[in-house]
Amino acid sequence: MKEPILLKTVHYDPMARGPWCRSPYHNHPNGCPNFPKCIQAREDFRELAKRYPVWYAVVETFDLKAHALDMMAKHPERIGKKGQILPAWTEQQGRTPIYWQGGVRKRLREKARALHGNVILDIPEAHGIDVFSTMAEVGIILERTPNIVRKVMLVGRMHEIAGRIREDMAISPPGHFTTDKPYYLHFRGCENTGC
Repeated sequence: MKEPILLKTVHYDPMARGPWCRSPYHNHPNGCPNFPKCIQAREDFRELAKRYPVWYAVVETFDLKAHALDMMAKHPERIGKKGQILPAWTEQQGRTPIYWQGGVRKRLREKARALHGNVILDIPEAHGIDVFSTMAEVGIILERTPNIVRKVMLVGRMHEIAGRIREDMAISPPGHFTTDKPYYLHFRGCENTGC
């Protein structure tokens, strides 16, 4: 996959800034334990789009299935320090984010910083971005319960990496966007300028 990926369309959905965060998942019946701190600490994308007209996606791919199987092999049934029998790890335990997500985020952050952008969205959903729809626009299909994880960060810039101002931004105020579809931020002119 060629990176960074210049985004022609960034999909915004207000559901990403709250209701999705409260959706239950394994061992978290009330949703994300970081809600609402995560959202309160991050600016709404509609405001960011006014200041930064060019957006790139960086993606880090991680084989979660292989990691889980590796962790299961490393943690078979065994005798604990107090003589108790400790059960072997399950695949679900091997998939627990605390054991893999930090390293993936670190590599992803390094890729994002290498773009020398004006702003990095480390958790795009907390800014209101529908990452699934945004990445589908560029042919990257994200899965909700994947074996191969694709973590995404967005990088906002005033200009494209090549250094030229986007033609569509030269004829409209910086960050101008239209809402061609409900809740979608679509930068005007991308179809014509090849940005």
